[in-house]
Amino acid sequence: MKKKVLLFLMALTMVISLAACGKKEEPAAPEAGTEGAAQEKEAAEAEEDTAQAEEKVEIKKIVTVLPNVRGDGGTHDLACRASESIAESIGAELDIVELGTAVTDSAKWEAAMCDLCEAGYDLIITGGSLMKDTIQTVAPMYPEMPFICYDVLLDFDTTDMENVYSMDFYQNEAAYMAGIIAANMTESNYVGFVGATKIPVIYDFMVGFIAGAQEVNPDIKVAVAFTNDFNDATLAKELALAQITDGADVLYPACGNAAAGVYEAARDREVYAVGNDQDVAAKYAQSDESIQKVILASVMKKVDNAVSSAYERYAAGELPFGTQETVGVAIDGAGVVKNDYYEEQLPDEVKKTVEEYEQKIKDGAVKVPTALGMEPEEIDEVINSAQ
Repeated sequence: MKKKVLLFLMALTMVISLAACGKKEEPAAPEAGTEGAAQEKEAAEAEEDTAQAEEKVEIKKIVTVLPNVRGDGGTHDLACRASESIAESIGAELDIVELGTAVTDSAKWEAAMCDLCEAGYDLIITGGSLMKDTIQTVAPMYPEMPFICYDVLLDFDTTDMENVYSMDFYQNEAAYMAGIIAANMTESNYVGFVGATKIPVIYDFMVGFIAGAQEVNPDIKVAVAFTNDFNDATLAKELALAQITDGADVLYPACGNAAAGVYEAARDREVYAVGNDQDVAAKYAQSDESIQKVILASVMKKVDNAVSSAYERYAAGELPFGTQETVGVAIDGAGVVKNDYYEEQLPDEVKKTVEEYEQKIKDGAVKVPTALGMEPEEIDEVINSAQ
């Protein structure tokens, strides 16, 4: 009997407790930013990350689109090299489309890009500042087509491009290091710059080069000339020879294929040059040692490494589409090529100075000026400051 009473009392107590609980107000859901909300958010993100990891990117066809032709000796050749390596590693089909050797009708480029977006490719790799308008016009029309873009600064603030990842390079930092080297090696305190077309990216090379040279010697003279063409090596050579005749004894080109003419001029007149856009000394060591011997060093935007890295991040589901990233000296995305040629050509004190300024850039102690965003009058002031 006592057992039955005890059970009855226990049951009654539970009922009363439940009734009391029912009268209590439900606790409010944790507000955003509280620990509970944070835990829920972390759990949701973890599930999303897991889902993305499980979803593998399948690439069967890639197209690389150049606003020039292969053989530019610079960024586009490096992009092609990366594209070929990617395609080979995953067994994908690769097409390389060359849009031409000169700036052309943007409407034609846009039409060509639209055709490629509809041709069954799984990935488009393209770049160069001349492609900016084409990318910003066409990419939003094909939101399911992923674009990996190199060496171009896109405007993600005004154009919706959630399918586009873009990287650009601090070419002004690479050119700054070229200026440091040139100013350390000149005997006449007079160096020369030969650019291609008068566009922001070429001006950026020029501004960086002048700043680096003036950092070493504020009174140094820098001759400036433009070919208005990326492929006219004959004209580039004529301009370089004119600078040499005027007293320049170290030259630095930023003019694509036309740079070959600058290197030839340096060889013919027995002065030095700083290579650009590729390892120029290594290139000529295989074809013309007489040119290789006048190359002090080379600076470059390491496009091949950057494109390959971008693809790896894309395949892993980690590429931040809809964003722009810039790489430079601080993470070895641009700068001096250091190899046997570099070690042999430059005196130890110059190499020490190179390392010093690389570290200053990394530390933020040196802020290299850029032509991007400069007004024409400001660019003229930079040129005039070195005359």
